[in-house]
Amino acid sequence: MRKVAFAVLLVFIVLAAGCISGSSPTETTTSSETPKGGIDFGSYEKGQVLAKWYDIADVSKVYVSEGYEDLAKHYFPNAEILPASQYDGGVAILSPKDAREVLRGKPILITVSDYFGYVAYKLGLKFVGPDKGIFAAFNSDGKAYFVFTGTSKAGAGAALEYAMELKEGKEIKTDDVLRSGEFEGVLLKVIGDTNWNGVPEDGESWYLTSFKTMEPFIYYWRVVDGENVTVKGGFIRLVNGSTVYIHALGFNVSVEVKDPKNVELTYVIENTNPSVLNLPEGAETGDTWVKFSTSEDSFTIDAKPLGDYRIIAFGDHRPDGGVKPPEVFLKIRDEINDDDGVFILDGGDIVYTGKADEWAALLKEWKWNKPIFVAPGNHEYRGDGINIFHRIFGPDNYAFSFGNYRYVIINDVEDNYGLSDEVFEWLEDQMKLAVSRGERPVLVLHAPPIDPRPEGDHSMNPEDAKRLMALMKEYDAFGVFSHIHIYWYGEEDGVKMLITGGGGAPLYAPEDEGGFYHYVRLDMAANGTISVEPVKVEP
Repeated sequence: MRKVAFAVLLVFIVLAAGCISGSSPTETTTSSETPKGGIDFGSYEKGQVLAKWYDIADVSKVYVSEGYEDLAKHYFPNAEILPASQYDGGVAILSPKDAREVLRGKPILITVSDYFGYVAYKLGLKFVGPDKGIFAAFNSDGKAYFVFTGTSKAGAGAALEYAMELKEGKEIKTDDVLRSGEFEGVLLKVIGDTNWNGVPEDGESWYLTSFKTMEPFIYYWRVVDGENVTVKGGFIRLVNGSTVYIHALGFNVSVEVKDPKNVELTYVIENTNPSVLNLPEGAETGDTWVKFSTSEDSFTIDAKPLGDYRIIAFGDHRPDGGVKPPEVFLKIRDEINDDDGVFILDGGDIVYTGKADEWAALLKEWKWNKPIFVAPGNHEYRGDGINIFHRIFGPDNYAFSFGNYRYVIINDVEDNYGLSDEVFEWLEDQMKLAVSRGERPVLVLHAPPIDPRPEGDHSMNPEDAKRLMALMKEYDAFGVFSHIHIYWYGEEDGVKMLITGGGGAPLYAPEDEGGFYHYVRLDMAANGTISVEPVKVEP
């Protein structure tokens, strides 16, 4: 009898132990066996909680935000769908509004901006745009949570699609996974969800990936209604349905549709000047945009022949701390808008630290009636600011021809204010191309190769500065720089250059030494002669 009692007691102990222990990677967990007491994170290597989520979670029930039911039906066709208001552990597909509370205090969460809308947040950095997804697994109050969400419905769908790829055996990028205590999460980006509904469909081609801090950007290609659209001379800022929004990087924008299906698409070319363009018949225009529809498999929007013309240059309009743009910058903006000029060159330093809130404050005031081409400055090209810069302005090294000049915009705020060998090679190729066309190169960089002030040292690193100056001299290039908060125009070793850094940031010199707020008129003559005229603006 004692042996029987002992055996019964032993069975009871084993069963009880099974009820309170979490799943281990070697256990086969069915959809009804979500671990009691939460996920045993100690039994999984980094990334493996997410990688094995389908074996761990109870997918027989899915808690869903209102309006997201179609995602649940698509990704969990056999699950019982319950309202997000009842969510208390398990699997959930949440709108950004509902996810804010669930993820509050977690290393990856959702916040909100009055300009950008819902924003993904990860360890001190904000990631703006509706293309972000979040897949997170964590314990709370002894329960396991598996959350799929994002900055939009498309973001939530991206998280779900990514999770289903993991379920099918896709290898997880461990470096992209954030593991902190009893939390594991990943930030995702989707490119190609053209109707923003979170479900890959015919006529779409998704690029979906996780990332650590630097977002992936695909500038030139999308599939729109089954049409394979490739852009040159600009980048695809957004696709919404069958409308393609192209941010121009110059005045010659071309589109090629590979394997055309005779589908009519609408194109909106932004950051351009319709008054100098050859436009298709029936095109709508605004100050800085052109809109038209076509089913052609290729087309080009280019500039009319132009001799002499004027452009505007300025830079360094960041505040001296804080978020709000300087009042004097707003005055300069308004005066530039009232002035003549085909386009604007901006030498950078446009926000203080690159934080999303600073960008939001600036972009509310980013009201131009001319296209503007911006070289990245050291203040905005860090932290949140790198990704936002690319989202707003596109690639940071590019070139375009206009009139008898070739403009080359370059990022020189990294690598100790220098340029890599690869960029130097690309730059020389651009200058050779300009000369072969009879064009004069105009280089636009933030940091200048020299500091003209006595004892000044606010310039590129000496080695790269010397190399840049040699190239500029060889190809008779004109330089437009900022970084030093003064106005200066002169010649150094046969190289003519302009430093325009008085766009609103604190000035670095007395007024009689160039320390005044200003912008600059550049009259670009057809024969390659450039006339320079500073315009003072009183604060």
